[in-house]
Parts: sequence; C-alpha cells; structure tokens
Amino acid sequence: MHPINIRKLFKKSIKREIAENLLIPMASNCKYKKEDIANTAIFSVSNNYSIEYGSKYLRSRGKKIPSGDDIFYHLSKLGKSEVIRLFKRVNDHLLREAKRRGVFKRKVLCALDTHKVPWYGKTRDKNILGMEKIRGTNFGYGYASIECVEDGKRFTLSVYPLDQFITRREFITSLVKTTKEYTDIKILFLDRGFFNLESIKCLNDLQINFVIPAVRNPRIEKIIDDFERKCKAFPYKQRFFLVREYEMRRGKESVKFNLVIIVELPEEADDEWNTFVYATNIAVTEKNAFKLAEGYRKRWGIETGYRVKDKIRGRTCSRNHVVRLFLLLLSVLLYNLWQLCNLIIIIEIRWERKGYPMILNEFISNLSNFILSG
Repeated sequence: MHPINIRKLFKKSIKREIAENLLIPMASNCKYKKEDIANTAIFSVSNNYSIEYGSKYLRSRGKKIPSGDDIFYHLSKLGKSEVIRLFKRVNDHLLREAKRRGVFKRKVLCALDTHKVPWYGKTRDKNILGMEKIRGTNFGYGYASIECVEDGKRFTLSVYPLDQFITRREFITSLVKTTKEYTDIKILFLDRGFFNLESIKCLNDLQINFVIPAVRNPRIEKIIDDFERKCKAFPYKQRFFLVREYEMRRGKESVKFNLVIIVELPEEADDEWNTFVYATNIAVTEKNAFKLAEGYRKRWGIETGYRVKDKIRGRTCSRNHVVRLFLLLLSVLLYNLWQLCNLIIIIEIRWERKGYPMILNEFISNLSNFILSG
C-alpha cells in the first residue's frame, strides 16, 4: 500500500510544492517548464551529482529537460529572498504533513547548530564565513538550523542562512519562532560555541530551556578542580554532581544561569575521571542533573542529519551564492521528504523495529525512478 502513497507524495512535493514555488520569470514560449528545472535539480542533488552531469544523464535517458547552462541561467534569476521563500513554503507543507500524523503532539527535544560548506573561490563577499580549516580552506557558506533529535521525529524544523552581518540573537530568535509554529521545544541543546552572553540572554528572553557545554575558562576550571578533589575523597561512589549559580559578564551586561559539573568514576583505576560541565536555565536537582547530561548526547542527532544532507547536497562550481543556497536548501527539503516518507510507511505498516523502513539509498532510488519515469 505504501509505494502508491509515496509516489503521490513525490508528485505533490515536486510538482505542486517545489516547481510551482520556483519564482523564476519564464517566457510563455519558453521551451521548458519550471517542473523540468525542479526535476533536474532534485535528481542531481539527491544523487550528489553536479547539475551538468545530472542534466546530461537525464537527457541520455530520453528526458526532455534543459542543459546545465540553461538551468544555471534560470536559477541565477532568483534572488536570495525568493529562494528562502521557496524553502519556507515547501518545508511548511512537509512539516504540517508530519504534524497531521501526530509527530509533534508533545514538546520535543531539539538541537540548534550551524552547518558550513567549504568554499574555495577567490570571492570573499558577506556570504562567505570563517570556519575551522577543512580540506585546505578556512572559508565556507552555510546556515543555522533547529532540528528535532528524537527518534522517529528527526525533521529540520527551521533554517536561517548565515552571512557575516547576522548576529546570534537574530538567527536564534528567528529559528525559535519558526520552530514554535510546529511544536513546543522541551529542551534546546547547543554546542559550546553558544556559551556566551549574547546567546544565553537571547534564550532566556525567549523562555527556552537550554543545555550548553561550558567553555572552561580559568574561573570555571578552578571550580572544577576544587570539586574533583572532593569527589576523589569518596572513590566508592560512581558519580557526583555540583550545581553552582554562575554569572557571566561583558561590560555592563550580565546573565546568570546554573553551572552544572558532572564527575564520573573511570572504568579503569589509572584513567582520568570523566567530567562534563554544562550551563542551563533549568532548575537542577539530583533527579535531573545526570539526565540533562545524558540528554545532551542526543544532540548528536543533528550531526547525523548534517552528514546525511552532505550526501544529498549536489555539486557545483558555480560562484553564484543564490544558486549555491538553492541547492543547499533543496538538500534540506529532500532530507525532510525522506523523513516524511518513512513516517508514512511506519504508520501504515505499523513498523515496530528500530531504524528506517526506507533507508536513504532506497529513497534516492525511488525518487530517481519517479523522475525518470515521469
């Protein structure tokens, strides 16, 4: 039963959602339709091909679709705001389909992070960001996102393209507000790059429960050392925790939060004790101190999502930022479409095993076959 519904979902998502929302001005006598451009882009991105190769492959299979040059010509007519609007409208449809099937009935655990793609061009405009050195470059472009990190609900809930002038407060606020259109956030996990006054004040203002690993500055390091010494006096106990109100200052601004230190006995006697330190605005007790630390490990679900999107990102040598942004956001839409397909199958066949009933390679194969046979 489910292959028919999945095929309908592909048709609706590609033709009615993506193609119809492509705001490309095309002449009435144009040889190709927006759907031809959408099909070629989706086929290329899902198979991690370049647009040029994807176009050649589809043409070799008898599909009447535009060349790579024609596709880049039409995509370059789009503005950044139009690409973002396309993404929001299509992603809204996918998330509301998931919500209709009961995914976001309760508050969910989410993670917020930034994803950057290496950039090797000579251009250094506002869209090119500094990043850790990867494969020979310190520059990249990308986006911030909030993702649900619970099993069976791993949707990308909101995305915000980054540039050099966007502040943390700006993109955190936008991401949280968009996410709240679909679900309530139980806890938001962030990496230590957000252990700063601006991010924590913003999250407090938005009334969002957060967990952020602490940067071990000298003041925090001293608190840790003092606590570890006390813990080592009781080697018979498996784990310890300490909660300390901590004030972070910058100039005249300040923010207070709970600094939590978790210390665990090592498995081997000669090993160092395991220590994890995090900041949170949640009231911490013995009951939840360790649970919050364990919960942070779920944040790695967002890293898994990014790795999957890198496999369906497509490749291009285009220096046009809007074209690159279009392909990047299209990979997010395809990732969410894959999640939605699995959700539908799970509900219809009452899937009870762990893992996905339709793995990524099967999804790509089904999507490619749909485009080839359409």
